[in-house]
Amino acid sequence: MSINEDAKRRKHILNILLANSVILACIATGIVTLNHMRLGAAYKGVNPLIPLLVLIFFVVLFFRSKTKSEYSIYCAYLFVLAYYLPTTFALFKWGVDLPLGLLSYVLIIILAGILANSKFAFEAVIFISLTVMILTFFQMTGVTHPDIAWKAKTLTLPNVLTIIIIFYIVAIVLWLSNREIERSLKRARKSEAELKEERDTLEVRVQERTKDLERTQMEKMNQVSRFIEFGKISSGLFHDLINHINFLFLNIEQATEAGEKELIETKEYLKQANENKSALSEYIEDAKKQFQNQKVETLFSVKKEILGVAKILGYKLKTEKVDIKLSGEFDILTYGNAVRFNHVATNIILNAMDAYEISDAEKKEISIKLEKRGEKAVVSIEDRAGGIPEEIRDKIFDPFFTTKGPQKGAGIGLTTAKNTIEEDFGGTIKVDSVWGQGTKFLIEFPIRNEPDKT
Repeated sequence: MSINEDAKRRKHILNILLANSVILACIATGIVTLNHMRLGAAYKGVNPLIPLLVLIFFVVLFFRSKTKSEYSIYCAYLFVLAYYLPTTFALFKWGVDLPLGLLSYVLIIILAGILANSKFAFEAVIFISLTVMILTFFQMTGVTHPDIAWKAKTLTLPNVLTIIIIFYIVAIVLWLSNREIERSLKRARKSEAELKEERDTLEVRVQERTKDLERTQMEKMNQVSRFIEFGKISSGLFHDLINHINFLFLNIEQATEAGEKELIETKEYLKQANENKSALSEYIEDAKKQFQNQKVETLFSVKKEILGVAKILGYKLKTEKVDIKLSGEFDILTYGNAVRFNHVATNIILNAMDAYEISDAEKKEISIKLEKRGEKAVVSIEDRAGGIPEEIRDKIFDPFFTTKGPQKGAGIGLTTAKNTIEEDFGGTIKVDSVWGQGTKFLIEFPIRNEPDKT
């Protein structure tokens, strides 16, 4: 509970008590004035000016507390003092053991704790105790001579009603205090629940934002890694490009040199030139996919994307004497991000080729198999490069985990492949490895016959 809420609660209780005190002072002033007017010279009670002054005092306190919040604590002190003074006077006049006076002191202590604070309540206890001790000492030593004639009188109904009224005042004060405390606690619990809900929402947002940042970071690093990998195989790419260009120009040159009598041969040269041009276009298109990061979904052939990867890595495969064998169903067509799937296949095939670099296997072969299992496409990519040690098998999909060294990879290829298959294709990627034999990556995702409409 905040300090402001506590101050508001005490001010509200004080205003209610002051308002009721004003009402009681009005009633007392009216009764005293009527008795004074009715009895005239025979009246021996309190001067009507005294309850009138008390009434004015309570009215001033009420409006001060109501309009000036900073004066509320001082008004509370004065309010307690207003009850202390007449109570002390009653004990002085009728004796320290006057029951109504002692009950009034109990009420004053309660008021001090509720309207101010616990410290003020203890101070009130000390002050009242000293007052009672002093009055008792004066009464016992004969300094004061209180009127104790009331002890010999029979208990009257007004006296009992006065005691009951004090009991009710105590109960009402405690009820007001407890009610305001319960309201404050209710607001505090509500605020706590709202803060907790806001905290949970914020945690979810932070987690989502963190995942987005991690995903963006991974994509950027994967892009950089792809550029690095492309740099490693660029010599092979340029070699194959130059071969295609040479064949293209050779066919055009041969077609130009052929005469009219060799029309059939000329057509054949032009046909070959066109085929080389088409092959060159496809090769360039496959190479572009290594750098693209588009999110466009199209109907694509799983087989064509894998063959495109094999074509781009062709020179590296020949240099390292690694064969790729593709088997199974070649007609798996699905809607999705062809470029992202191309990246997945590239990462896993490159991972297998890297495994062969540190392997002493005589036959280097990567087996790729395509299958249909119901409404799902299954792609397995298997090598015989010796497998993955069991102690690190559970870590291969962790970001930045690699056993190749900093010059061979950043450790994000398999992580990106796993995230892509799960998030973009709604599938799974698993690894099955036997140490001393080889490793198989099993990619499984649903075949979609139409674009995602969301």
